[in-house]
Amino acid sequence: MQAEAHRLHRWSWIFIAAGTLRALIVPAIAAIFASGGVLLWRPELLSLLLIVPAGVFGFIRQWVYNYRFADGALVVRDGLLTRNVRQIPYERIHNIALVRNPLHRALGVATVRIETAVGGHPEALLRVLSLEAAEELRRHALSEGRPDAAAEDAALVETPDSELVRLGLISNRGLLVVAAVVGVLTQVDWWRNWLTDQDWLRFYETARDRGPGWLRQLVESGSITSKVLLGVLVFVLFFGLLRLLSIVWYLVRYRGFALRREHDDLRAEYGLLPRVSSVIPVHRIQLVTVTASLLHRWFDRESIEVETAGTSEEESGLTQQLGASGIKLNRQWLAPIVHSERSAGLIRQIMPEVDLEAVDWRPIEARAVGRIVRRVLLVVVPVTLVLTAVLTFAPIPVHGLHGLWLPGVVLPSAWLITRRWVRNAGWALTDEAIFFRSGWPGHQTSVVRFVNVQTASMRQSPFDRRSGMATLTVDTAGAGTIGHRVQIPYLDAGVAAQTLHRLYAECRATDFCW
Repeated sequence: MQAEAHRLHRWSWIFIAAGTLRALIVPAIAAIFASGGVLLWRPELLSLLLIVPAGVFGFIRQWVYNYRFADGALVVRDGLLTRNVRQIPYERIHNIALVRNPLHRALGVATVRIETAVGGHPEALLRVLSLEAAEELRRHALSEGRPDAAAEDAALVETPDSELVRLGLISNRGLLVVAAVVGVLTQVDWWRNWLTDQDWLRFYETARDRGPGWLRQLVESGSITSKVLLGVLVFVLFFGLLRLLSIVWYLVRYRGFALRREHDDLRAEYGLLPRVSSVIPVHRIQLVTVTASLLHRWFDRESIEVETAGTSEEESGLTQQLGASGIKLNRQWLAPIVHSERSAGLIRQIMPEVDLEAVDWRPIEARAVGRIVRRVLLVVVPVTLVLTAVLTFAPIPVHGLHGLWLPGVVLPSAWLITRRWVRNAGWALTDEAIFFRSGWPGHQTSVVRFVNVQTASMRQSPFDRRSGMATLTVDTAGAGTIGHRVQIPYLDAGVAAQTLHRLYAECRATDFCW
């Protein structure tokens, strides 16, 4: 007997039409320019060009789109003239993300995004379902109809606003806000006219007269000390603005972050305006990364993120909303910020076989310091020669030998930093996983379980072969292009080969798990 077909929510046409309108914006702008601006004064023509086609398409899409729960697979049907039928096996569904902006919440609906191991575009994008229908879809897809009454529901992480403020102070997300504003300003011209119309001299004089006396003296003084102090003040103000924007960004994106355990799945919910609810099956986590930058360490905090197979790397209509959930670039937050003492225990709660506190770290080759410093030397020497020549022959009152300050400062600094980096780098093998740690003054630690290893490789450059070293790389099904991962450089070639054979043996003896 064929399973009952389920349709989209009755308000779906509004959201489908909104997505269609976004696609019609560029053609509409082209039509406005082609008409010489006449369409701007003819709203009825613009509605025929944009709103009516989008609304009609929304109604048709809502009418023809349906899904049903078959044995072992989710069946999605779409299309009016050309019928599209997709069967998505339950075991291949890795994540079901619910995105709810204020309009979604007002109507009690959500956009549902179904991700599989293929990655790229989602296998299915249901715009939109009621919350009850979305939860039913989750139960069938991720637990194959397991009764809800037996669900184990345990809170693992709850992030208050005060922690998000700390995270905003730690990170540099304010640069994203600045970049977005600059991107918008480059697309419009009115602000350039506004800038040229302002009497900036009068504005400066008014601000100078109303400002404190010490600031007025600092601005009007022509001494080098005052210029340096003024530059420091401007930098501090700009830095403070970036941190303030970073705090606002995290409060909007991740407000109310909560991670809960349900059966063998993790459910993360967060967001102030777009409210995101994302499910992460524990057995499908490919890689775990713990980040503790210098500012993290000052606050005694760490951040934990995981990588799962099948998450989307491409742009889509939900990119801005799903960017908050970590779905883009294969990374999702396990905890955006957590106390350092809790991070290892939290990972152990989710994956008992991964115990960061019991790892026996092994160092990389100490000879790596000399190799890295020699690379710096290859860059510093020609730059120093050019700088010395410029200072010698340029008509400026500076002796050419002052160019020798560059290697005198850079090389000792490079040696000290590299020495600390090599000392802090380490790797380890346990019965279940491989670990890699790197970074200074902060550090990042990544771990991959053997059941998730897709490929393991050893690479040797000509310089590696001459030094008897190699780089060992472990790849997973969810490997992205950005972020820390298990890529161990400057290993002794014999140790790297031995470790590679161990990984091969573990992979052959273990069933690969997506």
